[in-house]
Amino acid sequence: MTKGIRYYIVFLIALFFFSPANAQFETANKEFNELYIPEDVVKQLSYDNFKRIKLLHTAIMNYGGGKEEFDKIVDAYAEASALYFQNKVIESANLFTKNKKDIDDIGARIAKIYKADTEKLHTNVIKMQVKYKVKMSLKGEQVSSHSDVALSAASHGLQMATDYFDRSKYVEAITYFRRAKDSSFQVYKVLEVPLPEEYNKDVVDNKNQIYVSKEKKV
Repeated sequence: MTKGIRYYIVFLIALFFFSPANAQFETANKEFNELYIPEDVVKQLSYDNFKRIKLLHTAIMNYGGGKEEFDKIVDAYAEASALYFQNKVIESANLFTKNKKDIDDIGARIAKIYKADTEKLHTNVIKMQVKYKVKMSLKGEQVSSHSDVALSAASHGLQMATDYFDRSKYVEAITYFRRAKDSSFQVYKVLEVPLPEEYNKDVVDNKNQIYVSKEKKV
């Protein structure tokens, strides 16, 4: 169990069993739906925001603002948690709500990058396979059906990702854009075509790892 997960479990347990004694004396204005109960907002967003922060970490490091941007949303999450345990429930709910918006904005911006990159890769793979089939046909040879299977999976993954993207579910969209990329890379492998170096970062990112350029390694 990682340190981050342990922290969240401890926080969640405390959140459900600790009832701020002075919450009723708060005079802060709600910066979220007036019909929502502040403590319910905190409980829900403490879970949702934590999950999205964790899932977006690699994407932020590889395609977003890097460590500075990631630390900023983590700091806001930690501050919102501190406010709750200081009996400032409405302020905590307000900050968790803002934290959610910031996370969503980051997810939307990065998902657009994944969408553009995946669509370009998908188009290149289709063209590559068509040209390869023509070339093999002229030689009287056939292309393995495995490339069609991989391309079909890439197309399906891209379709699913786009659907999530259009519904503003950006974290889920990124997951499927990665799957579409994986299937597209599989087409290169089946056709025994070297994968261009321009996709080096995509390959590393698909493994949920942080990409380090050759320049930084030197």
